[in-house]
Formats: sequence, structure tokens, C-alpha cells
Amino acid sequence: MDDNSFILDNLLQQVEGLRLEFKAIPNKEAIAKTITGFINMQGGDLVIGVEDDKKLIGVVNAEKERAGIQKMLVEQIKPSAPISTQVIHYKSKDFILISVWEGAKKPYQFKNKIYSRENDMTKASTIIGLNLLIKERKNADFQWERRTVLATSIDDLDLEEINETISYYNKYRSNRNTENIEDFLIQMGLIQNGSLTNACMVLFAKNPTKYIPQSKIRITVYPSEITGDNFLNDKIFDGNIFKNITAILNFIEISFGKSIVVDGVLRKEKYNYPLLAIREGLLNAMVHRDYNSVNGFLKISIYSDRTEISNYGGLPVGITIKNLKKEHNSVLRNPDIAQICFLRKYIEMLGSGTLRMINDCKENGYRIPAWKDKDDITTVIFPDLYIKSKNNEGVSEGVSEGVNEGVNEGVKNWLFEGVSEGVNQDLGQILTLIRDRNGIRVPEIAYTLGKSVSTTERYLKILREKALIKFEGAPRIGGYYLKTDK
Repeated sequence: MDDNSFILDNLLQQVEGLRLEFKAIPNKEAIAKTITGFINMQGGDLVIGVEDDKKLIGVVNAEKERAGIQKMLVEQIKPSAPISTQVIHYKSKDFILISVWEGAKKPYQFKNKIYSRENDMTKASTIIGLNLLIKERKNADFQWERRTVLATSIDDLDLEEINETISYYNKYRSNRNTENIEDFLIQMGLIQNGSLTNACMVLFAKNPTKYIPQSKIRITVYPSEITGDNFLNDKIFDGNIFKNITAILNFIEISFGKSIVVDGVLRKEKYNYPLLAIREGLLNAMVHRDYNSVNGFLKISIYSDRTEISNYGGLPVGITIKNLKKEHNSVLRNPDIAQICFLRKYIEMLGSGTLRMINDCKENGYRIPAWKDKDDITTVIFPDLYIKSKNNEGVSEGVSEGVNEGVNEGVKNWLFEGVSEGVNQDLGQILTLIRDRNGIRVPEIAYTLGKSVSTTERYLKILREKALIKFEGAPRIGGYYLKTDK
């Protein structure tokens, strides 16, 4: 099997029901009714190319069929909902998988008709069913995400991130071309009654912790297997979701580092951690965390024998630890946040994040993650994932080795003399950032390090005086590069 074929393999082991249906041929009308029913109920998966008895017949011209189905579903199911479609190659045939979450803006309709699911059947909604959907919609409008934040305006938002999101939205809904920021936020439910919502601030605020202090994320590196007062690194990330994703993944890459592997005559870089699994674990925690409590938190703890990602917010009612190891109902605590992350392609497949984490660990030779759900705290544990160092001692040395990887041996001998261990590590992080992201600018370096611009500029001056880096371009738009003439 390759790519996401393990997802299809998992689905084929199950029987059709409330959240799963197989269809032999790509009948668009029947598909749209089923998907509308899924969205109005608990979400679900529809596989095209499989007969009712699970005989695999596949789909001819699958990519062309998928594109047409995606366009039809996005344009004709109202209101707008996240819909994931993809072609999966499995046992020498192509299949189309369509996945959706339970909708947060019920009732949804296709061609002015509302559909729901009853066991493994899709049916037009009755009056009683319609009233239940409307009641669910009213209840959703009072959830934490949609409460408004007083004394805020669009000036408090990161317009660059919003415009980036709008460009993704216009590609997703090719029949529209939204450009106005306020119109977009209203369409996404991020402006309610003229005011910005909590979800809007978490997603796009320049300084979200000013309004939602519990939205910050903490990473701590411990020298042993237990939590304690001693730590090797402790960092707070207080940006919006998109700034935090970038900064945290940079921190993790710098901490765990990469290795050079030889494949035939080629030398390739390999991450020293399961990148996709860590990314999925982080995004799951950010999207599903309970922001409603002022005591809520999201913490990444790197111990000497494992890494844990913990967030306040237990598993939804009806979901168990056992469910996470197979295709399962994905109950969204924060559907507005999830929808924007889906548009930005941070969430690539709906409802399969834990399966992808398990598969990525297996493919990269790591033990599969384990989950804990206790006292309203959900934790994913990556066993044996820690910062490698000699004899498991002096983990800070291991961190330094990771951040300095790729810097030539001559640099290591004299660059960091006369500075503290903390500055030593910061200089190494800057070199790694510049190496991996040619043309990176001062504000981005400062944000990733969690330092002020003035401190960052002082560090850059040290590196420039040592002739290790250079600045290219105009003052306002140029960036930093490693010097290659050493």
C-alpha cells in the first residue's frame, strides 16, 4: 500500500452505517444527498468504486471524476462546509474518498432539500428532524467560539494571514472571488453582530493573548523522565494559530535536528522525528483544545525518554482511546477554527489525523503513539522520541549539536567563544533558520526565537562580524543568507 491507502484499508474492514457508505459508480446526485446527510448528522466517509458486497471495481478517470464531484459539492451544498475529496490508489485500482465533518451551521441542503441519515440510509428530513437540526444550530451559536470580544476591530488582526486565507478560500470555492476582508470574516462566522469572535482572535489576532490569555502554548525540555523545577529550555508561544504553527515546528526541527542518509549515490536529509505525526498531533491539540476555560492550556513536554503533547479538553462523549486507532467520528469542539485550518490545508483529511499519526510513526521506524484522557486533559505520547545526546547526559549539548548541524567545523571551533550558553544556543538557532529559509527577515527570526527585534539584530551583528551571514536586498524587503565563501 502507498500514500493514504491505509485509510481505505481501514474503512473496508467496517460495515456501512450512519457514518460510512460505499458506492459503485460516481452518481453525483446520489453522492450529494449522502454527503448532505452526513454533514447534517455526525459527518462521515463515502468511498466510490466499491460495491455493497465490498467488491472492488475502482473508478475510471478517477481524478477527473473527483474534480467534478468536488466542484459540485462545494457549489451546491449550502451553507458552505469543509469537504475533502481525494483519489486513493489501492490494489491496482483508483478509488475516490469523500470525507466530511458534522456541520456547525445546520441545516444543510442540496437543491433546496434537507437530508439526514438513518442507519445506512439517506433520507429527506421530516418536520421533526428539521426542528432538531434548527435547535442544534441555535445551540451552536452560543458556544465559546462565537462569543464576541469587546473593544476589538479589524485593526487588531493580522491582515497578511487573513489575505493568505482568502486566497486559499477562493481556490476552494472557484465559483467565488472574495477580496474584502470584512465580507470574508462574516461569511466564515468570525464576525457576529458586527463584532469579532473568540475564534477570530485565536486565528488571526496580532496579539491574541491580550484577549484570550489561555491561548498561549508552552514547550519545555526536561533533563530527565519526569517534570521538575529544572529544565533545559522553556519557551512560550503567544501568537495566533498560524504564527504559532510555524514557530513551534521550527523549534521542534531545531531541537530534534536532521540526519544525512545515503540512498545509492545520493545524500538526503532525514528528520530525526516523525514529522507528519508530530504535525498532526500539534494541530489536533490546537483545534480540539478547550479554550473556554481560563485554566486551559496546551503544552509540549520533551523528556529524556519521550515527547508529550497535552491539551485541556477531554475526548468528546462517545469517543474512547480505542476509537483513535481506527476511523472514527470526529466531534469538533471548535468548528470555526477547524474550518479555517482546513482551508489553509493544515488539516488535509477530515477525521483521519490519528490514523495518519500511527502510520507515519510505523513508516519511519518509531513506536506508535499512545493517548491518555484523564481529568479533562488529552495527551498524546511519542515513546522514545527525545533529544539524542551522548550517554543521555548533557541534553543541552545535544540541542546545540542539533541547531548547529550544517554549520562547518571551522565555525564551531571559535564562533561561540565569550558568550553565555543561552546566547550560544540562540546564535546556533539563527544560523539554522537562515540555512533552512534563505532570505529570512529580522521580524520572523525574532518571533521564532521569542526575542525582541533589538536583541535579534544584536545577534545578527555578531554573526555578520564573523562573516558567517550576509544581508541581501533592499532594507525593508531583503533578508539574510549564509555566506558560502568560508
